[in-house]
Amino acid sequence: MRHAVAVAVLVLAAGLAWAAEVKITGADRPVTLRELAGTDTLVTVVLKDSGAKDANLKVVSATDTTLTVLTQKQGEIPYLLDTVEEVQVQGGKVEGSRFNPEEVQMLRAEQQRVVDRAFSRAREIYGESSDDQEMKMDAAVLLALSNDGDATNYLKQLVESNDLQTQLEASRGLYLIGESFSESLVRQGLESGNRDARALSASLTGVGGFTDLIPLLKPMFADRAIELSTPAARALARMGQREIISRLVSMVQEPSDVKGEAAVFALARLGGDDVRQEMLNLLSQTEGKVRLRVVMVLHALNDPTKTEELKRIFSDYPTLSPKIALVLAREGDWDATQFLRARLARREDPTDNNLIYRAEIAAALLASGDPTALTVFQDLLRSESMPAKMRVFELVVELGSARIIPLLQPSIENVDKELSHAACQASIALALPAYRARLLEMREEM
Repeated sequence: MRHAVAVAVLVLAAGLAWAAEVKITGADRPVTLRELAGTDTLVTVVLKDSGAKDANLKVVSATDTTLTVLTQKQGEIPYLLDTVEEVQVQGGKVEGSRFNPEEVQMLRAEQQRVVDRAFSRAREIYGESSDDQEMKMDAAVLLALSNDGDATNYLKQLVESNDLQTQLEASRGLYLIGESFSESLVRQGLESGNRDARALSASLTGVGGFTDLIPLLKPMFADRAIELSTPAARALARMGQREIISRLVSMVQEPSDVKGEAAVFALARLGGDDVRQEMLNLLSQTEGKVRLRVVMVLHALNDPTKTEELKRIFSDYPTLSPKIALVLAREGDWDATQFLRARLARREDPTDNNLIYRAEIAAALLASGDPTALTVFQDLLRSESMPAKMRVFELVVELGSARIIPLLQPSIENVDKELSHAACQASIALALPAYRARLLEMREEM
């Protein structure tokens, strides 16, 4: 009832409120409401007039006129600051900030509990992975997002190690947590003879926007080796290098699926009327999967022909129909949606490939607004297929819907550290949109 009254007062008085001073007591140091926002610090809000106390709250955000808190049972509750006598810090200790409040997804209480558990499970994985540096590094990224100083220092220490590949992988970790990383180290990677190091360095150049390194990327882009040319293409496109368009137009027509996908990404990223016209010119000259790549560029550029051309390929090329149906269904196309639902109803061998496609169907249907597809995710997470489960986690991040978070709870508790970490990563990505955006950017590079 007190919460309802607070909300009513907020609504009625919003237009008349002015910045209010709220006393904060019990803290181990001077602190403001904005500093409490986004931390795990438990507080008690004491209301004026009645003296009523609401305990075990976490501060979500604070403005000059309002205070929003998270309760254990009722989710978020706003208070007008003029109705608050004081905010008492429980236990005396102000916890470190978990996130920038401006970058956090507002979660329901049950969703927040899963995310909290994901952070604590990541800490367990971090402590159990002394003999697995890659896993320890991945767990450190998640912990660093909660402002864990030890985890952040671990990543920075790896950047100072004497193994170039490790240094670059730790730099990728720093990017994921929103920290800067060394351009000179990335240059060293681009100049090395190690192909893995060069490929990762190309990706880091793109997301880091290191334009001074463009001269080192151009020879990589021209290299016949797919593992070098494709990350270079993506990086150059990220930095707006339009002179590569003619080469990308040729690249989009090459037999290699990896090169073709990189060309689609780069052309779509560069965009513009010239790219659109090049793709329209290719429509009459290409067939099959190359034609699909061309149409996918047009789709990304929102060309008026995109849906018509996708539907044409959907009907004319049965082998490509499963892939195109995923795209069309996300946009509410009835034929594509029926195709996918029929595929879900069909009995198939539970191979990894079949189960992965079921996951992609579920994601497409969820994106189109069909919540019943969540049951497909649930079934797949109970399956024996590790690749299918990992694909579910990837798709969950792509979808970006916080309502999926509770579905991940059982996987977070899995004893398999790789599986558990992937579930933790997905949960945290849904809670922290800025981290999710960086994670998706790195995945585009792979």
